[in-house]
Amino acid sequence: MTAVAVIGMAARLPGADDVREFWALLRAGVEGISRFDPEDLIRRGADPDYVRRPNFVPAMGTIREPYHFDWSYFGYSRAEAANIDPQQRVFLQAATAALDDAAIDPTRFPGWIGVYAGADKVAARADDQLSELAQYIGTEKDFLATRVAYKLGLRGPAVNVQSACSTSLVAVHLAAAALRGGECDVALAGGVAVTGKGEWGYLYEPGGILSADGHCRPFDADADGTVPSEGVGVVVLKRLDDALRDGDRIDAVILGSAINNDGAEKMGYTAPSIPGQSDVIRYTQKVADVDPADLDYVEAHGTATKLGDPVEVSALTDVFRDSTDATGWCHLGAVKSNLGHTGSAAGVAGLIKTVLMLKHGELVPTLHYGSPNPLLDLDATPFRVATTTQPWPDRGTRLASVSSFGVGGTNAHVIVQGAPHRTAPVARNGARVLALSAASTDALGRMRDDLARALRSEPKLDLPEVARTLADRRAHGHRQAFVAADPTEAATLLDQAGEPAPPGRLDKVAFLFPGHGPLGHAAGEAAHRLLPGFRGYFDEIREAVRERHGIDLTPVVNREAATDEWFADIVNHQLGLFALGYALGRQVADWGVRPHAMFGNSIGEYAPATLAGLWSPTDAAELVFQRSSAMAATEPGRMAAVNASADEVRRRLGDDSGVTVAVIGPGGVVISGPQARMDAVLDGSALRDLDVRPLNIKQASHCAAMEPAAEVLAAAVAATPSRRPKLRFVSNTSGDWADPDAVTGPGYWAEQLRRPVLLDGGMATVLAAGCDTFLELGPGTSMTGALRRHRDWDTGHVTVPLLGRPEDGERGLLRAMATLWERGADVVLDEVRDDVFPVPLPTYSFTPHDPQLDPPKLGPAAPEGKPGATPTRKPAGQPVRSTVERLWCAALGVPSVAPDDDFFALGGESLMAVDFMTKIREATGLSVTVTEFTRNPTFGALAALAEQVDAAAVVHVVDAVTLREGTGRPIVLVADSAGSVLSYRQLAGELGDRPVHGLEPREALHTRVEDQAAHHVDALRRVQPHGPYTLGGWSFGAVLAHEMARQLVAQGETVDVVFSLDAFVQGWKGVPIGLDPEFLYSHAHIQVSAALGLGLVGTQVRRNPALRTLLRTKAKVLAAYTPKPVAARAVVFRVGADQRARQRLAKRLEPLYGGGVEVRAAGGDHWSMLARPHVGELAEGLLAALSNAERVQ
Repeated sequence: MTAVAVIGMAARLPGADDVREFWALLRAGVEGISRFDPEDLIRRGADPDYVRRPNFVPAMGTIREPYHFDWSYFGYSRAEAANIDPQQRVFLQAATAALDDAAIDPTRFPGWIGVYAGADKVAARADDQLSELAQYIGTEKDFLATRVAYKLGLRGPAVNVQSACSTSLVAVHLAAAALRGGECDVALAGGVAVTGKGEWGYLYEPGGILSADGHCRPFDADADGTVPSEGVGVVVLKRLDDALRDGDRIDAVILGSAINNDGAEKMGYTAPSIPGQSDVIRYTQKVADVDPADLDYVEAHGTATKLGDPVEVSALTDVFRDSTDATGWCHLGAVKSNLGHTGSAAGVAGLIKTVLMLKHGELVPTLHYGSPNPLLDLDATPFRVATTTQPWPDRGTRLASVSSFGVGGTNAHVIVQGAPHRTAPVARNGARVLALSAASTDALGRMRDDLARALRSEPKLDLPEVARTLADRRAHGHRQAFVAADPTEAATLLDQAGEPAPPGRLDKVAFLFPGHGPLGHAAGEAAHRLLPGFRGYFDEIREAVRERHGIDLTPVVNREAATDEWFADIVNHQLGLFALGYALGRQVADWGVRPHAMFGNSIGEYAPATLAGLWSPTDAAELVFQRSSAMAATEPGRMAAVNASADEVRRRLGDDSGVTVAVIGPGGVVISGPQARMDAVLDGSALRDLDVRPLNIKQASHCAAMEPAAEVLAAAVAATPSRRPKLRFVSNTSGDWADPDAVTGPGYWAEQLRRPVLLDGGMATVLAAGCDTFLELGPGTSMTGALRRHRDWDTGHVTVPLLGRPEDGERGLLRAMATLWERGADVVLDEVRDDVFPVPLPTYSFTPHDPQLDPPKLGPAAPEGKPGATPTRKPAGQPVRSTVERLWCAALGVPSVAPDDDFFALGGESLMAVDFMTKIREATGLSVTVTEFTRNPTFGALAALAEQVDAAAVVHVVDAVTLREGTGRPIVLVADSAGSVLSYRQLAGELGDRPVHGLEPREALHTRVEDQAAHHVDALRRVQPHGPYTLGGWSFGAVLAHEMARQLVAQGETVDVVFSLDAFVQGWKGVPIGLDPEFLYSHAHIQVSAALGLGLVGTQVRRNPALRTLLRTKAKVLAAYTPKPVAARAVVFRVGADQRARQRLAKRLEPLYGGGVEVRAAGGDHWSMLARPHVGELAEGLLAALSNAERVQ
């Protein structure tokens, strides 16, 4: 049988908030069951008659704050969270913690992750004002596993398991079987039990299963039952071979498992059965190929009942006697002595205890054991009860087994082995990046504190292992990263950390490239060693240069190959500088950082030109070779930096010096000229009282001495294929944006070599472009240092020299990567981690809220089919602000509101916002436009809008909404008729610096697609009078975008791209769409979802029943539409389509689009593709597709 590794765990159990505390409780022999004072319970709301009964036992195993839930982390509003069973909320957080513990980010994991889990009876009912279906989905156990899969983005099997007490161990068995069968690559397995509020004890009944005094005494002569308890446990499982291959932490190995049922061979339905238990244990040993004589420990079901314990020991003894007659060697224990009976979590609690003992090499005591139950006849069995914390028996490989038996007869048994011995990989010396992230600044602060505490309190923690664990976890919006070389330094940095950078993406970034001079020994060594992407891009140029010219660029990336003589050669130096800058630019682009502006000094301009697409990298390298070789052939010259203005230097030099101001920078210049002339100037008195620094170059760049070299370069450029650049960069010669036509010709580059570099003007252009983050992509800090001296520099800007100063070495690169990651770049930090094993660290720190503390009731939905007029009048005399406040609280499920509260940050989403604004209009007559709400979705801004509207003013809904301001050609997003452009809010935020317009649907839907499209065309031309246009949409919005494109082309305009987001124009055969079978299927699916309240469609229909009518109307309009061809290129994003399906769809759509069809894959599903975590990938693909398809202006 394929072995399965346990690679992560999470638990919240009585007396223990996590796995670390659970192990401490077990080792210390502590009971986690709580005891209560009956009179105090009465004061807290308990029924006095119940609590004062003589057989009431005021004891129970409780977990801390079981009703608290970080609803905003999972994208719920408070109102939604309040109607989810607390057990499902607790399990959702535990599943997240377990993946954290395993160092798995499900958004990056390449395979399928499954979920197998079960829960106890519902702990709290939903709001009875909700529909029966809404209550069912929110509370019933059927949705436990699928809720986890949906919220965490897990695509493997999601299976609910229900077998009473054995539920969670059965889940482990099923998960392991799914892994062995290839149904998933990682699996979560576990269970949860949370009781209802106000349950702080129980009634004892003689002969029952509950203890008389609130203590559980497995195997003891005085055992009389267990104690009801709460708890949750989750294990993360992976095939052992895969875990070894991937370098996962392995806590233990499941060698085999089995499940069965007692059938009718027992005294009654709820009674245990010796044959049933024997059979499942014997079969498990068979499939695991384990001799019972080799087992050291059995974690028993151990309910401590007069009947249950003897049956269990008899069944175990029966199986063990197949192998040996020895007695008393195998230890027996039961975690119920510590916790009580945690219901559906009982089996996994026993498994986690056993894994911890195997991992730490210790047996822990079973509590309350004095003398054995005489019915066990324990001295005649292979077993003895472990009563102290002691070393694991030294008998070779550590082996244990775990049992869990459910009322009704479903039995489960698992055999577990200690983790295989592995030689720990040798980590490199040096600093590491410790990356922390959270969904809020408060949570991030707690995580800093937790990690600092762990680094100080656990001396065995190794920093490379800590860095790997953190790098592999899920990245959230609020981020902080720390570069440290040892745990002490890391803990100090964590303690001293200030406020993190605000969350958001890097959309106004400038790429800066230094000129000749700063390249030194092995400047790119750290990047070449740590970054596979950089290494590939650099080596491509290195190999091309070596093959063509026999020049080896290895000294740029390898200190042992570097010499001063090599770097002093101008050809070597400039080729190395270009290769380094280009490779760094590509690496940063791979991290999702798209340049808003690029600027390079002198030879540094060749890298941004190449990144913009002007030349191929190998062709550009050849041009750099021709340029530098021609420069080397010119007469000897010199250059020097002077710390003075250009006017001052020119005045001092006069007209006859023969020396030119070659570079004009902020606060200083570089002078250039023939060697004799420069010697005379530098030895003379003209510049004597100025700060002058000769440069290490033997040529006189950017002056008349370069004329012969410029002619050679012009010829080389003329012979090199070029393309119009797709990204903008600043020209050295003008200090303004380079002309995209001019740079394709040889004249531009000849002038660039012989004319002065307007560094100061170029930096002014970059700063004026609104850039706020400046990356220096090359050695040193010459460009970012000069930028900081510029007159337009703002202290709010951030500079990031990617390689840092030469003395920084690897730490400088890591610090830059950390800064980019903090500011939202998709830096792949696991690329710079060591291949060491992950370690247990504090997991995500959820923000505790109790969504059921006085949850506000939602008001009744609007009557079905009631339309809202576009012009509305605000009634006089209404307290608008208080009405808006009431509706805000009802929509989001919050008890109160503050001016800075953000609708979307509190869990609101696009369709909820549309419904909210509709309710505001119906209640107050006030019509707030989507544009107004999108620009500032806070309560304070909304209230201010409400109070500014005159009682008699008529407010008109605006059809064209600016979702994002920016530069360049706008992207136009057409809303689905049943939604709002707010559904594109996250997508718009990911589209770089492009302006994004949204077209809102009319409230009264047109009866023809053509009419709705014409209405949108009119609205679009008010904000963008002429093309070329780039437009698209999601769902029905894609059909409207297609028809808009056709109408715009018919009006003489140009449409470059029509894009469709998980939609396409179905059924193009010159007939209405309604005749297409695929349309009929999708329409039926939507109508069924709406009718039954399933999925997101059902959720929105429950909120707004009028939506059902709108969906039917939309379907009729769409069915009657006959699409016609359009002279534009189509880009279609399709969820869940493999390559063959995409190829078929592209071929099918070719007759409809004169510019060709490209079909791309998209993550998520039809509803989640526009939201995180999938929207970033969608935006990146859309920008890439548009850059290929749009005509450069």
